[in-house]
Amino acid sequence: MREMFGRYDKDLMRRGAAARECIEDGEDPFRMLLEVVWPDHDWSESAVLARLTACPKCRGTRSGCSECGSTGLVTEDRSKSLAIETLANLAYEMT
Repeated sequence: MREMFGRYDKDLMRRGAAARECIEDGEDPFRMLLEVVWPDHDWSESAVLARLTACPKCRGTRSGCSECGSTGLVTEDRSKSLAIETLANLAYEMT
């Protein structure tokens, strides 16, 4: 079991500090966050295996879309999550 310092994981804290230094040197903050939280995951393999679909928010017709970055594409998993979020919002608004 990992050694814990109080309620913080020492390895996670070290990776976080290293990631902050990399971000200061110009690395992508989102990539660094993924590396901190899941250090042994092969993100390049995940990117190759990702299945894409049309962005449900803009379908590529809106500039500056926060979901797809104006590419018109999101992963199928993200599309499913957005559909669930939309349904939950509708259900909440109807109550």
